[in-house]
Amino acid sequence: MNKPASRYISFIVFMLLGTLMAWQLKSTLNVKRAAASNALNANALREQITELMQDIDELRVAIDENIALQNEIIREYIELQNDDQLRREWDVIKLQTGLVGVEGPGIRITLDDAPAREPDMPFSWFIIHDYDIRSILNDLKIAGAQAIAINGERVVPMSEQICAGPTIIINGNRYPVPYVIEAIGDPDALYEAMNISDKVLELRRFNIQVDIKKADRIRISKFSGADKLDRYISGLEVVVK
Repeated sequence: MNKPASRYISFIVFMLLGTLMAWQLKSTLNVKRAAASNALNANALREQITELMQDIDELRVAIDENIALQNEIIREYIELQNDDQLRREWDVIKLQTGLVGVEGPGIRITLDDAPAREPDMPFSWFIIHDYDIRSILNDLKIAGAQAIAINGERVVPMSEQICAGPTIIINGNRYPVPYVIEAIGDPDALYEAMNISDKVLELRRFNIQVDIKKADRIRISKFSGADKLDRYISGLEVVVK
């Protein structure tokens, strides 16, 4: 091959290599520019989320203060009226809605997962689920329970029991096993109802630990969301007939 042709081929090769290097450098710069832009967008989004969460917290504080003020106004109004009937009705409302702590005789049920499971059987059969607890709560209510708590959380119509892995969420708070259900009512009637409960018998068949004891005195605190009721009734309106 003569020298001019060799130089011509070398020139083409170097030109191609230069083009490839320039293209690769441009691609790298574009990737870095896009990453920097995404980082800026993510930071801006984080700041917006932080500001929104702060606004939400401030609104919640304002709502809670408003609810507390309304309760105080109601209490003062009842005192000014000096009406025993009105006072009794307000006390009944507070008892029924879980706005005050209560105490009395009843039973205490302790539930815990099975200590061991049989081979080749699903693991979910040997742990306690939210629907198991709901079934027991229904049996207690049918048997005449006047107030119920789970791990100290007062159960009211707004309460929820949600399974969350090996734990349950009650009134927005998470609790692991054991679950302690306390119920105020006639101890004998509640005890008998629980011992013949289909759900309790089912749990015991799967070796889930169910301990039921009568108690002379059980104290149940008020609903943990009592000072934040507006969150639970914000979508409701009074219907005037």
